[in-house]
Amino acid sequence: MTAHQPNDAALLKTFPLGLPLLDMIQRDPLGAANRLQRHFGDVARLDILFRRVYYFFAPEAARQILVDHQSDFTREARLLRIFESFQGKNVLTTEGADWERQRRILTPGFSPKRVSGYIELMRAAIADSVREELPVEAGHSALIDVDFLTTRITMDVILRTLFSYATTSVEASDISIAIRALTRQSMREVFWAFVPPKWLPYPGRADKLAHIQTLNTLVTTQIRARTSNPGIGTQNDVLDMLLAARDDAPTAGNSSLTSQEIHDNCMLLFSAGFDTSSSALTWWIGLMATHPEIAGRLRDEIDSAMAEGSPLEHIARLPYLNATIKEAMRLYSPSTALFTRVALRDVVIGDTPVSKGTLVAIRIWSLHHDERSFAEPDRYRPERFLPDAPAIPRSAYMPFGAGPHFCLGQHFATMEMALIAAHLAMDFEFSLAEGTTLPEPFVDVALKPKTTLKVQFTRRQKTRSP
Repeated sequence: MTAHQPNDAALLKTFPLGLPLLDMIQRDPLGAANRLQRHFGDVARLDILFRRVYYFFAPEAARQILVDHQSDFTREARLLRIFESFQGKNVLTTEGADWERQRRILTPGFSPKRVSGYIELMRAAIADSVREELPVEAGHSALIDVDFLTTRITMDVILRTLFSYATTSVEASDISIAIRALTRQSMREVFWAFVPPKWLPYPGRADKLAHIQTLNTLVTTQIRARTSNPGIGTQNDVLDMLLAARDDAPTAGNSSLTSQEIHDNCMLLFSAGFDTSSSALTWWIGLMATHPEIAGRLRDEIDSAMAEGSPLEHIARLPYLNATIKEAMRLYSPSTALFTRVALRDVVIGDTPVSKGTLVAIRIWSLHHDERSFAEPDRYRPERFLPDAPAIPRSAYMPFGAGPHFCLGQHFATMEMALIAAHLAMDFEFSLAEGTTLPEPFVDVALKPKTTLKVQFTRRQKTRSP
């Protein structure tokens, strides 16, 4: 504990304002959650800025809030307005009938069957970006900034699958910088006393507007090119899906997405579609570099499937490959942010009465590191997620959320990460830079290494990429 951090007892004395506690949560969200759980147990009842806030740490409570009693809670309107300020009104930022309509229209387009149709677009993007960023001759090595590499690959994948658009390294960097800057600005605004209106000058406003313009220009240009040229033909990409999506049983509103909703959902796919996958793969590569025996077992699985002539979709679903990714996402969950809900009425969660208007919070990091659900929770053990492993307690593991608002792009992200991981594991050996260890994690929108993670990539002999 540093000198400027109050101890747990001192924090309790700050209520009801809770300003030191709020500061600690903002500066060190992982450490704050750990301290709250250590002091309070499975339920932390707090008062912050005259508002009642409950942190729930048990998976049973998380399931009750997000699934069993989901109709008794709503997402926090203030948080939705913050993200709407740069994403627009999409399936993430809307609630009620508007959200239900968009979700119904979009869900078929992200089904496992539909995602399988994007595999070739993903494969082409992965191959092109890997060829540009990593050694191409057998035996050659390069020391690589892993976050830069995974950002480049996942940005290429989202642009290729969304618009059938092949980007450059410079353009991919500019877009990712804009998205991350906008998300960081949004997270800062979460801790402000009020959501500023668009016309009001506030810290970061000019940069925010410039970054929004960068994304708007790209999205608008791609949509206009597709819709203004009927002869362009079917691309079988996500934009085609968005343009063609229909609600087969409309109850209210349009049965298809409006042009503005198509634009706003493209903004969402950019914002949420690359950074979490990039973060997960960054940690996966670091873990492969520090666990060569696991990397070796993974390559044996992929080599065997390749020798049998397995199709790409089969390779992406290999059990040990996916187990290594799932365990990386447990140990270093990309989205460490809180699932927050506001009680619409008085309700009881477990043995805890929750009154109407209370803000409840669930932290994924705490669930994923609970030794009651995961033996030796700080160890990397992919076998936890093999088909014959003991069942994991319900809602103890949920990197994509749970309940009606679970991540719509779950199947997309799972397929994307598996294809990238298989490609890299087949073609490269990984090792950390000499004298270094895996960095500590910190929350920078997604979970990132606190210091630059550099890994030596060595091209393997006689490999065949998936």
